[in-house]
Amino acid sequence: MAKISQSQMAKLFNRLATSYTAGLDIRSAYQRETEIGSPSYRINAREVCKGLKAGKPLAESMALTDGYFPELALSVVKAGEAGGRLEESFSRLGKHYDNLVKFRNNFLAAIAWPAFELVFAILLIGGLMAICDSVFRTMEKEPVNWLLMGSTMGNVIAYFVLVLLFFIALAILVMGTARGWFGTLPMRLAMRIPLIGKTVIALAMSRFAWTLSVAENAGMSAIESADLALRATDNFFYDRLRPNVAKKIRSGESFYRAFKSTDSIPEDVLIYIDNGETAGQLSETMIRCSEELQQRAERNLKAIGTIGFILMLLMAAGLVLLIVVFAMSGYIGILNDLSKPGAFR
Repeated sequence: MAKISQSQMAKLFNRLATSYTAGLDIRSAYQRETEIGSPSYRINAREVCKGLKAGKPLAESMALTDGYFPELALSVVKAGEAGGRLEESFSRLGKHYDNLVKFRNNFLAAIAWPAFELVFAILLIGGLMAICDSVFRTMEKEPVNWLLMGSTMGNVIAYFVLVLLFFIALAILVMGTARGWFGTLPMRLAMRIPLIGKTVIALAMSRFAWTLSVAENAGMSAIESADLALRATDNFFYDRLRPNVAKKIRSGESFYRAFKSTDSIPEDVLIYIDNGETAGQLSETMIRCSEELQQRAERNLKAIGTIGFILMLLMAAGLVLLIVVFAMSGYIGILNDLSKPGAFR
């Protein structure tokens, strides 16, 4: 089942907020959505309109699309309808998804150069293997059987297959770690990796803080807000805390004490929660927390990109040195052959 993109969500809720502010009823406002966007978007918009025409609330009508909309959007719209703050819910969701799109674009921009460097290095190594074999054959020397495949093409193909398998295994490891396939140990280890670990935590906690702010402002119950915030981390390490946190809140504990009891939420985030609850401004405080964490993650990503550039330079220098060594070896071999008696006969 296709899901709506973050950019589409941002545009949708910003349009709904504008229409609702102008006094347009929700049926007429959503009817416009059936005329724009991709075919999949228009099909789901028509499904929502059917629910609205049948007299169903907007959140319930959106749920008829069978998973097209994320849980956060459905929950906040539902809370907005129940509390009579639908316009505010639209505005908050529009801003929320605008921020997610902005951060995603910044993230992709930060990793684009290191990713290019990595791909270039992989191709360069494969090309170097082929060039070295060609040079050795030209000098009538036995080529290096790099991966024991018996031929230049076989070795190069084997190299790229091994690289592909490595990245597939890495993708499975990353996905499995985030979804809890291997328990919490891999994530605990990842969080201890310098710079990378702090970036993982900052990304998860930024989503957590912003979602808690949106849910709290929409008037959702404490248990629903905490549950939604932990799920928004998109990280099994935090998602697994939901039952325990719900139990604590149900017994009368505050957000601060409930989250602190897990020993998993960073201390700086807990301080924001405690200050927000004490001042009665949890929603506003968590927005500031989310923005600070996003900025921290962006700084870390830039640092990772810089480190990747330095590593690329070191790798390039190593490859150049290797080429020089091979070239000198071949040159010395030729000189030795020429220096033998009768070489010019």
